[in-house]
Amino acid sequence: MTAARGVSARRSRARSLRTAVAVVAVLAAGVGLAACTSATAAGQACDQSNKRNLGVVAGSTANAPAITVPASATAQLKAVGATNGSVTVVVPSGTPQTMGTTSLGSTAQDAIVCQNDQRTKLTQIGAYLAGLKAATPEVDFLGAIGQAARDLGDHPMGVLVIGSGLQTADPLNFAGSGLLYADPAQVVSDLRSRNLLPTDLKGVTVYWSGLGDTAGAQQPLTVPARSNLAAIWTAVVKAAGGTLSLLPEPASGPAAAGLPAVTPVPVEAVATKTDWSHPVVIRNSDLHFVKDTATFSDPSAAQQLLSTLAPSIEQSSGVITITGTASKDQATNNTADTALSLRRANAVKAALVALGVPEAKLATAGVGFQWCGWQSETDASGSYSDALAEQNRSVILTSAGVPLCG
Repeated sequence: MTAARGVSARRSRARSLRTAVAVVAVLAAGVGLAACTSATAAGQACDQSNKRNLGVVAGSTANAPAITVPASATAQLKAVGATNGSVTVVVPSGTPQTMGTTSLGSTAQDAIVCQNDQRTKLTQIGAYLAGLKAATPEVDFLGAIGQAARDLGDHPMGVLVIGSGLQTADPLNFAGSGLLYADPAQVVSDLRSRNLLPTDLKGVTVYWSGLGDTAGAQQPLTVPARSNLAAIWTAVVKAAGGTLSLLPEPASGPAAAGLPAVTPVPVEAVATKTDWSHPVVIRNSDLHFVKDTATFSDPSAAQQLLSTLAPSIEQSSGVITITGTASKDQATNNTADTALSLRRANAVKAALVALGVPEAKLATAGVGFQWCGWQSETDASGSYSDALAEQNRSVILTSAGVPLCG
């Protein structure tokens, strides 16, 4: 493709994004105008003084569930619209595709029309994102994040990523060389030495949905593999100056049909590939504790998950400590959360003992919300978000001398 054709293609994609979001908005504005005529003669204009923009990395790729926009991601998009900000959309193909930038807000001179515009555009952008598909083989999340973070402005809402995180393109190719099990610090060191860290993530929160969730030809990740994948992306985003926030809803279902090929990432058996020199994190969204209790909502599913870890715990040379963590949930002290997190650690211990792990190999602890990995539970608009609080509810397994945050 010539340079001129490349520019033309990018402009065409940008026009299609703007058009997709704008068509329904125009129709809804008319309805809103009629409504506000009877409601108020002089409504308040949409506030344009504090626009906050969001980069979005999304698009169905092979070996991952087809894209859906979960509630926690929709909340981020809604917060952008409330400030009359814009989104820049990038598809994480092997060669990332920048689809363009579009406003999720309104320039209406009446508050009711403004709100109608914002609601309509939120619905439209969700449908647009769900329909995006990769156009070239392999997957490049790192490059897509870098592109999505450009030109976010002085007060960005962040970057929203929807996808498995299993990149198969250089310089972060998890499909080769055992990268999925690499030391996160070494991965960061390599990227930094080659000047390949994203340059526009300073002070930016990266909200990630579906990290580690797979479909199609990609073998499901084991608990240690999923834990290390999250640790690698956390380290990469932190090294680039940002913060990674994992959204709680798991992605599920089949991959979309007819997509360019993506190389499956090798996943080794837990018994042979559990590195106890790093913490192994099990998310509450995988264990499914009933809210505010230490009871599994699905005991058989929890036991099946923990059964994959039992052999490696038995083969470890020392005691494995199971530490429960909790969300703050706007609490004023940590007493109740410490007790809850300890009960959850004990519940995991009991399940592992029932699977045949010697009780003497296991210790438990609870730290509540006061620990090194606690993440903010307020969303981009400054409001408490239970979806973000969910990332603080976990159980962490460590060997002697290994800190909770690795």
